[in-house]
Amino acid sequence: MKAIKGLLWAIVWAVVLLAGLYIFTTSDFKALSDKLTNEVAQWTAGVAPEATSSAASQANSASSTSSSVATSSSSAATTTATPIEPNVQGKTLANTYYYQFDDDVPAAARQAFTQAIAVYNQTGIVKLVAGTGDSEENKITFSIYHKTMTAAERGTIELGHGGPNIIQRIGWGAYTANHASASLNATYTASFRKSVAVHELGHALGLDHSDSQDSVMYPVDQDKTSLTAADIAGLKSIYEN
Repeated sequence: MKAIKGLLWAIVWAVVLLAGLYIFTTSDFKALSDKLTNEVAQWTAGVAPEATSSAASQANSASSTSSSVATSSSSAATTTATPIEPNVQGKTLANTYYYQFDDDVPAAARQAFTQAIAVYNQTGIVKLVAGTGDSEENKITFSIYHKTMTAAERGTIELGHGGPNIIQRIGWGAYTANHASASLNATYTASFRKSVAVHELGHALGLDHSDSQDSVMYPVDQDKTSLTAADIAGLKSIYEN
């Protein structure tokens, strides 16, 4: 009798165990499975589109860059840059310059040079600020000189001169700087023009003579005070390389 009773209890416990497993399988496991499925679906909907959007943005950026490069190449093909001074070619120069005037520079010459400084600062390619600077920094000294034309030179007046002076140190503490100068011929009042100052400052910054009469770097004064696209391209070749 006890054996039968024990067997009955075993059967009851087996039924309860099987029922529990069935309930757990059909509800908890299903709920767990559904939860995991939902989380995966949410991750896919939330993260994957963002990654796709990011990839699309990168693709658009690359496309814009390619378009920009193509535009630049097209522009370069139609615009010949103003030549640059030989001693500046291949040099890496900072775009900031400190400038000062010699004590004997008259007011008219100072005004012309100040106007020229504004012309170049407006490009955003170089930045000229008043100051002395140190030996490792770019500097420009504005000055005057006196030179009278001889009879053989009649009809030709030298209005000014200017140019870069490259200082370079190799090895420990290496640096490259331009200690430039721009000067006006005070013998002739025609030298104190904005166009002449722009021309000589252009030399100091590294621009050479241009064949274009529209350029401020044409060797004969044409009263030009605005930089051409070629002049700007020449500056960029020095300071944005």
